[in-house]
Amino acid sequence: MTWELYRWVWRLESPLHIGAPPAGALNRTRLYLPARALWGALTAEIACRHSPNQFPDYKSVGQSLQTNTRLSYLFPAEQVNGEEWRAWLPRYKQGAGLVWEWEGDHEPREDRLFRTRLLITRPGTAIEPQSSTAAEGTLREFELISPHWRDADSAFRPVDMVGYLFCRDTNTGLRQEICQIEELFIGGDTRYGLGRLTRITCDRASQFFDSGQVDLQASSPVVTTRRLLAHAVVAPNLSLLGAMECLAGWDMIQGGLKRAELVWVPGSSLGQDQEFDLREDGLWSIRVTGAA
Repeated sequence: MTWELYRWVWRLESPLHIGAPPAGALNRTRLYLPARALWGALTAEIACRHSPNQFPDYKSVGQSLQTNTRLSYLFPAEQVNGEEWRAWLPRYKQGAGLVWEWEGDHEPREDRLFRTRLLITRPGTAIEPQSSTAAEGTLREFELISPHWRDADSAFRPVDMVGYLFCRDTNTGLRQEICQIEELFIGGDTRYGLGRLTRITCDRASQFFDSGQVDLQASSPVVTTRRLLAHAVVAPNLSLLGAMECLAGWDMIQGGLKRAELVWVPGSSLGQDQEFDLREDGLWSIRVTGAA
């Protein structure tokens, strides 16, 4: 059974917060949208559509999505000449650390400067229910991905998010259902209007971002690349230039806390091409030679 590959573009209509480890009183955000967060938003939307008058069956919908689809991470993008969208992709370089490269233009941009183009902050605090005043010691700032690029020329350019959807070649109608979704709410504080994305395009594709080759004939899609564009599980035979972190979270399908895994972060790079399987949970794992 083969996979079909689609490249889709989502427009950020309100600020987006994707949680990352904090720095003091600053709640930081990731600059990309992980596949797991996108899977959760799609699960919620489809389940609610299936059960308009009763409690949604999140578990079965989530399992169906994990079985019949794979999702890439979404990365910030800009539209070129009113036509194509190019994503900004992270890469760790020797001596420079983390930089960002625009698809089709591999001139690196320093991470610090790129963040100033993309991020804004807002204050927040916890409220004491008895007095409706700020709780002591809870004042903090939130980093947010801005819905507009912050450039010196003050041009009003929207921030878009670009990624890929892999669907099994089945007759379940799941792909059509996914491609009919035009609005999603993702990330933190969605009840307060954050994280609203609207879909712009969803078109067939033949390659993965600007350099990654993809095999759609395997049991899970296989990406061949020299840099990670998702979190990848640490393995003894996987050596990269980059950084690691420990990922954990709640997995309500399995009924509890998801086991923490040590992973390489997006942008970590290799000296040569390497094959990676796209797992159901959105992580990448190094492909075992001879795997089906």
